[in-house]
Amino acid sequence: MKRFRSIILPMQGHSKSQLHWLYNTASNIEEKEKIFSYEGFKFWFAGRGHRTPEKLLLYVEIPAALVGERVISNMVPLESYLLSYLSPIINDLSKEYVNTAKNVREKAQFSAQTINEHVIKRNGMVYDSDTQCFIFKINFTVPLVNALSVNAKLAIKSIQDILAHMKDAMKLLNKEEIERHLLTYSKQQQIRQYIKQNHFCVFVADGSILPRDNGTNKPMKNVIPFNSPKDLRINIPFLDGTSISGMGIKQGVTVITGGGYSGKSTLLNAIEMGIYNHVPGDGREFVITDDTALKIYAEDGRPVHNIDLSPFFKYLPNGIEIDRFSTLHASGSVSQAVNIIEAMGGKSRLLLIDEDRSATNFMIRDANIRKIVKREPIIPFTDRVRGLYTEREVSTILVIGSSTEYLSYADTVILMDDYIARNITDKVKTLDLAECRVEETRAKWMEKRYLIPKQTYEPFIYFNYISNENTKKIILDEYNADITLLTALTSENQLNTLTYMMERLLTDQNSDRADLMEVIYKLFEDMYLNQIGEPSTSFNFKMESWFEAVRPIDVFCCVSRMRGLSFMNEK
Repeated sequence: MKRFRSIILPMQGHSKSQLHWLYNTASNIEEKEKIFSYEGFKFWFAGRGHRTPEKLLLYVEIPAALVGERVISNMVPLESYLLSYLSPIINDLSKEYVNTAKNVREKAQFSAQTINEHVIKRNGMVYDSDTQCFIFKINFTVPLVNALSVNAKLAIKSIQDILAHMKDAMKLLNKEEIERHLLTYSKQQQIRQYIKQNHFCVFVADGSILPRDNGTNKPMKNVIPFNSPKDLRINIPFLDGTSISGMGIKQGVTVITGGGYSGKSTLLNAIEMGIYNHVPGDGREFVITDDTALKIYAEDGRPVHNIDLSPFFKYLPNGIEIDRFSTLHASGSVSQAVNIIEAMGGKSRLLLIDEDRSATNFMIRDANIRKIVKREPIIPFTDRVRGLYTEREVSTILVIGSSTEYLSYADTVILMDDYIARNITDKVKTLDLAECRVEETRAKWMEKRYLIPKQTYEPFIYFNYISNENTKKIILDEYNADITLLTALTSENQLNTLTYMMERLLTDQNSDRADLMEVIYKLFEDMYLNQIGEPSTSFNFKMESWFEAVRPIDVFCCVSRMRGLSFMNEK
């Protein structure tokens, strides 16, 4: 700390351009000279933009020995726990520096990444196996006088306060709480392995709290805990000799039915979020879902680029080609069909569908309508849902409340009654249900998709995302994607990651040489190799630098919705 003080104190009252020295390496200066220490912590800086040298990234190295000696193969739960523990301390400390009597640039400002209930990879806290240390990243803005000169004294005080608070906090770490987080995560991963090996697509543990408090992601109080039907109950053993019971949903076609406000949509929403592991106390810790699951909606107005609609359409009016269909504003039925086709292209193994958010004419054609309307271009989903599983091994879970068309060929039927689940599969089989499905020819599904890159090498100038209660959009210059109905994306940090990935994909002039999913997988390898990497300086200048993991299928669905792009489905 003394060396850091001796370096920055002479900058007092001088131009902020001198701050470049903290992270730029001159030929006669060794990098180690820019790594400082305080009470067992090492810290250093990186720049966030050449034009704003006062905006820095402060990295603090936390020895793993301070957390515990336990060695685990996956450090994500520890990274997540430390971030959830330290971030509020740093962010609350920053509030103490607020002085309304001063210009905002005269204040020391700093912030750490905030997280939600999902235990996933983030770049705010990363474990470095080479040094056996956790790297904690903090956005730090050096206070300025008159927006031009460095207030070195306040900068020193704020850095020292940050490190002192971290030191005190690490002494108070609750090792039992850490162990609980690690054990929960380990059991979640064991459940994921079990359901995959035993041909289940979903597991919902007994005792889970599925409903959420109004407008929050916190578990609702005073609700009925989930209790699995006896004939769907399975017991999953853990490596430590314990086990867990709950409802296992087999791969295939599953219908969840029930009256209004019975809990069927609540169950489906919990299943959707089961793609993520959750922190202890969330109530959904042991709701585990195939991590490729995708919720399918009717999405009126979405763009469609060169899609083969033949799995769901026999023809289109005015001689429009169905095998190379494009539109800027798709109808409800077309958009839902496209979303399923894209889910197949994105390698999803599980589709989640709620009838309330679907196009009726796409979902069903009952026996009477089939008799009356002989010429119908739409092949309803009822006629494809079995083939998706038998031919493509893609399962479907549907919430159905007002029609019986799906019951006759569902593998499992679950009745929700006042949030209590019952297996009524055998009862349904005894009913005289008219099966109105018509066997169609084997569907030709989109196998490969190639992104045609933008026709210029010029980098993007404008990066942005919009996130509010009703809208989620990603914007890059003239390109934009409305991803509001990619409901598995729950945080602005994930939108930040997506925006960065879109920039990388759209400027990759070789993206059309390989299948889009292969390009995306390669991008993920690069990101994780660099610990969800640091964005380029140009990108970082325009955007927040907090990243949070998304799935390859999320990236695929996002780029597919990007207005202004072109695609090929075959080479």
